[in-house]
Amino acid sequence: MLSSLPQVLSGEQVRCALHISKRKCAWMLNNGFIKCQNTGKRTRKYTVLKEDLLTYIEDSANHPEKYVTPHAEFSTAKYGNTRKSRPHKTGFPSSLPSTFRPWLEQEFEQVPDALTIPQVITITGYTDNSVNRWLRQGHLMSVQTQTTKIIPKLWLIDFYCSHAYTITNMSDKHIKLLQKFFKENK
Repeated sequence: MLSSLPQVLSGEQVRCALHISKRKCAWMLNNGFIKCQNTGKRTRKYTVLKEDLLTYIEDSANHPEKYVTPHAEFSTAKYGNTRKSRPHKTGFPSSLPSTFRPWLEQEFEQVPDALTIPQVITITGYTDNSVNRWLRQGHLMSVQTQTTKIIPKLWLIDFYCSHAYTITNMSDKHIKLLQKFFKENK
């Protein structure tokens, strides 16, 4: 898809390429997340070079912590929606300490050694879409049986110790697990 984009993109084309809302796209362009030229017009305000968009995509994949957006900035919660508040990921170090894996193995001692996708969803607090995306992308490994995919507990722990720590919008269960670890290991 990105190869078919023109060399100079409008804000709308950037928004479509990144699959984000207009409000979030405008915020990212205004705040320098993506290098752009602001023409000052009311419509067609931004022009972005294709290479700048590709640079942003690559850098955000390698360093997601640099591109964290404000909590509830682009949702209805900003406008008084009274959904329950979520714990924030803020306050965690940039990388996991080496003591996290042994602690997590101890924490997951009662978890079965072989897990189905619904069990992983229950344990992690993430949606089936998220878990299936991680499986497709190879971040979370599984074994295919005749009827279902099985995720060994050790592979789930591997996932928690690697890719899962870079997730921008962590589930409540994931955040509470990390908070418990950091509280116990001060």
